[in-house]
This record gives sequence, structure tokens and C-alpha cells, in this order.
Amino acid sequence: MRRSSSQSESRKFPRALLRRVCMLLGACSLVVSLCAFGQEYKEAQVDETLAGQKDSVLSGGDAKAVKDFMRKYYLARWTVRANAQNLVKFRQELETDATSRSGSAQQTLLKEAVDTLKSYAGSKDCYPACRFNAALAIGMLNEVAGDRSGGGATPYAGAITTLASMVNSTKEVPDYVRLAALIGLVRHAELGIKDEKMANSVKSLFAKILDPTYAEERGIRAEVYEWFQEKALMGLASYKSPAGAKGGSGTLELFKRILDDGERSYDLRCLAARAIGDMDLDSLNNYNYLDLSKSLVLLARDFCVDEMNYIDAELVRDVVKTAANQVGGGMTGGMGGGSGGMGSMGGMDMMGGGMGMSGGMGGGMSGTIQNAKSMEAIVARIQYGFDSIQRAIKGVKNGGSGVQAKLSDSDEAQKAMKETLTKALDEFAEMNTFIKEGPSSSGGMMDMGGSGMMSGMGTGSANVNVDANSLKDHLLEKKIKFNELLGIDSY
Repeated sequence: MRRSSSQSESRKFPRALLRRVCMLLGACSLVVSLCAFGQEYKEAQVDETLAGQKDSVLSGGDAKAVKDFMRKYYLARWTVRANAQNLVKFRQELETDATSRSGSAQQTLLKEAVDTLKSYAGSKDCYPACRFNAALAIGMLNEVAGDRSGGGATPYAGAITTLASMVNSTKEVPDYVRLAALIGLVRHAELGIKDEKMANSVKSLFAKILDPTYAEERGIRAEVYEWFQEKALMGLASYKSPAGAKGGSGTLELFKRILDDGERSYDLRCLAARAIGDMDLDSLNNYNYLDLSKSLVLLARDFCVDEMNYIDAELVRDVVKTAANQVGGGMTGGMGGGSGGMGSMGGMDMMGGGMGMSGGMGGGMSGTIQNAKSMEAIVARIQYGFDSIQRAIKGVKNGGSGVQAKLSDSDEAQKAMKETLTKALDEFAEMNTFIKEGPSSSGGMMDMGGSGMMSGMGTGSANVNVDANSLKDHLLEKKIKFNELLGIDSY
């Protein structure tokens, strides 16, 4: 059941904190899965005498010889647990060997490599790190090498079907194997899938992953499913088209549903907004852009609420961390201090010196987070969130046109919404000025730019001139303002 907006604003457990806990649990469970301590696994017999035959066999193009070389030495090494620390090096070696060959020799190498790696990724007899790296390597194979960041590469198209089958399998496949294969599929989509039928098939799979029934039917754990959603959304976004696999406005409709879904993380909702900003919306005129515009302003309002909760969680975390650092270091007055403290408890004076919080635990903390990096992270979250929504509204230079440009001045409701979106953009810009110049500032606006954080902000603490509580209060003001823009009478 989806929460109403009023319920969304009154969550007792901050979504930001919940997300951090879930992601931590997911990371821990993935590590445990990859280690799988104590379980018996089988290792291939590695014939080290074949090491010197690599160049002649891989360049020869004889399928049987390449297959034997792969399974008796070259890839067989991956199954040996003592070689776990060398798996990244093995992957890089395979990638280099594939792109250093051409013609039939390269195609034979790539095909036999995929077949062998597929068998490892799907085998319960292989230890988890081998299975994960095998699935990951399939998606990293290229026919033409790219630059150091991977740009300009031509990925091996023959791997797509194998990757898709791993991701979509209804059999028992570990989360980490599916995820590694999905990373490869996203890479193929981002670099461009030339075959239109295959491209649409992959697009359909990305959309399928974003439907919660995918996780339910395949037993994907809730604490790691969000990773799948983010990767799938990135894959869909790479097409830069509002059309679904069958045309129309399928992808844009899916992204709008994500924008409106209060049960999705704000990271995912912001990714959807950014993706809309990158879309070629000029190819889709017959669409309800008025309703989509409302969704973007509502997201801005909801984002303010979530970030206020996030700041509260960080304040508590900072207090606990500060207290832990002071244990044994001469804490003389407990955790109170100043007005609104916890008061006395069992005769113990909780109002004395100690940590020096202005309001104690009961009456509100000082609003100062001691770790500058934590404050920078909070600021970066806010800038990224607002910039994501701005991207959807304005579009990007030499890219998507943005939602605002699709609203017509000839329609009164759409014209009014255009003005609303302009005011929302002004609020984003004012927030950036507030962060840079401090609470007393009434400075002018700064341009956030179209790609990521606001230009000129950087990450240095010299550009953050607000404390946590003043930032939280400003977010409250923004929330109220966005409600006013939407005609919502709510505090």
C-alpha cells in the first residue's frame, strides 16, 4: 500500500537512515556470501605446463585447442581458491588478450571464454568470488578496447544473451551473480547495442527488474534489491528515449511512477529525474507534461522532508560518536548541558559540563556536526537532489529539452505550471546561495549547471557556511514553499 503524502512526511524512522542500514546489511551479506567460509568447493586441475602456449593457442583460432587451453590452464586458474587475490589481474589479462587479437581468432577466443566463464558462474561447485568474477568478466569483454575509463570500447555483443539469461533466470542464482551480470548488461547499453531487436529486449529486461515482482519471483533479498533497481534504471536511462521496448512513452511512464512512489528511495527517484532531463522529449508531444511537472515539484517537497530526517540522524550519530571519543578521557558532566537537557536521573547531575551540547539530548542539539566531511556530505546530497530535479525541469545543454519546455503558453494551466517550475528553480538557486554565504545572506542566485553538483561549490568546507540545524530549518522553509507552489495547505 502506498502512503499518502501526509503519511510520507511523518515517517517515524528516517528513510535515509533506513537506506543506510539496508545498504550496510546488503554489503555485509554480499561479503559473507562471497566468503562462504567452511563450504567445500571443487577446483579444476591446472596444467601449468600450458602457460607458455598462450600466444600460439589464442592466436591460432582452433576452437578445440582454445577450449582445452581455457579449461585446463588459462581460466581453470580462476577456480583455485588460493588464486582469489589474483582474480582482478586474471580478468584484466583476459580483456587485454581478447582485444589484442582480431578476426576469427578473436571471435573464437571470446566465444570459448564466455562458454567457460558461464559454466563457472553457474556452478555451485565454484567458490563465490570465482562465480562473481566470472559473471563480471563476461560483461567486460570487448572486441575493440576503449580508453582508460572504458569509453569508446566495442563490447562483445555475443555476451548479451548469456548476461540476460543470468539476470532473468528463474532458477536458483545467487544475488551476486545476477548483479555482476546486470552490471555487464548496463555497460553494453551505455556503450550502445547495435542490434535493435536485442536493444529492445535488454530494455524490456531493465523495466522488468524495476517491477518489485522481479525480486519476489527470483528471491532477491530486499536489502540488496535497490542495487538492482539503480543499475536497471541507469541502463534504461542510457537509451535517452521516453519510448519503451514497444515504443510510445513506456520508459517515461515508468520513470514517472518511480518519481511518485514514496516507497522507493530518494536516490532512485533522483536518478529517475536526472534520466528524464537527459531524454529527447521532443519526440513525444502527446503526453501529460502538466502532471509530470507536478510530480517533480512534489519530489522536491518530499526530498526536503527526507533530508531533514537525514540531518537528524547525522546529528544523533555525531553525538554518539563524540560521546564515544570522550569515554575515558575525563567526561565530567554526562551528556546534558544547557537548557532543555535530560535533567537529573537517579541523583546524577546530567546538567553539568561534559560534552557542551547546548540543548542536551532532550531539548535539541547544538546543530554543529563536528566532522566537516559529514557536513559536506549533507550539502552534497541536497545539491545533488535539487540538481536532479532541475535537470528534469530544464533539460541539459545539447541534450534533453526538459519538461518545462514542453508546456504550452497557449494553455492557461500549463502556462501557470511553467511559472511554478521557474519559482521552483529559484528556490533551488537560493538554497545554494544560502549554503555558500550563510544564514544572514540575502545574496543572489547561482547557477547549478546541468551536470551534478553546483558549479563553483566544490567539496571544501570553506564553501559550507551553515550548521546542521540552520540547514534543516531552511529545508523546512523550502518544503513549505513547494507546498504553496502546489496549492497544498500544509505545514
